[in-house]
Amino acid sequence: MRILISIIAFNEENSIPDVIRDLNEHNFGYDIIVIDNASSDKTKSVCKGLNVRTISHCVNSDINGTWKTYLNYAYRNGYDIVCQFDGDGQHLAKELPKIIEPIIRKEANQVIGSRFLGNKTFQSSFVRRIGIRLFSFILSAIFKYKIKDVTSGFIAFDRRVIEFFAKYYKAEINDPNQTHLLSFFSGAKITEVPVEMNLRQHGTSLFNWLNSIIYPFNGLFNIVGCMLLKKEIIKDWTKNYES
Repeated sequence: MRILISIIAFNEENSIPDVIRDLNEHNFGYDIIVIDNASSDKTKSVCKGLNVRTISHCVNSDINGTWKTYLNYAYRNGYDIVCQFDGDGQHLAKELPKIIEPIIRKEANQVIGSRFLGNKTFQSSFVRRIGIRLFSFILSAIFKYKIKDVTSGFIAFDRRVIEFFAKYYKAEINDPNQTHLLSFFSGAKITEVPVEMNLRQHGTSLFNWLNSIIYPFNGLFNIVGCMLLKKEIIKDWTKNYES
């Protein structure tokens, strides 16, 4: 199976060399691409110097805007699996098999690498923990099975989900909860597995105090929007895909 690892990067010149080195050391046959979200530092030139294919946004599209870029790239280039991998050093290449193997075994269409499932060592901020628990509760109720780390950026998608977002769902992706719900409504089976993660190695998180306050309201807005699209997605996409 053709596997693509997509590194999401915004002003990660200090951390991305170690991230790419880690991926190269553990490479079991996957390709690597960097989605540079309009960095103002030397992220793009550092990646070029390391001979890593890079797609650069001309304007910053927030972190979730990069999802559409790599999903479209994976679809157009015939990849069977694409994995999102953060450029800040949080994700570990040795953990990739954990989120890829359930897809290879046909056990899931989308796999979330969870920081909290069987792992009590990773700690996020108090405000973020409240948001994570809130949205985990809401999505678990909709899915009718428990998902604990809905904001994790360590995710793998199979060809079915890649095709859904690249070919059918043309609108923007604004929130991880939106991605999970749309995938679920399209018929994808979503699961999560425990993974080990580091704390951010360099730079500053997008979740400053203001974004942390806005995030729950934005997330709830996107969930409501997805619920309104549910019938249309189930009717149109499922029919087209199954045919």
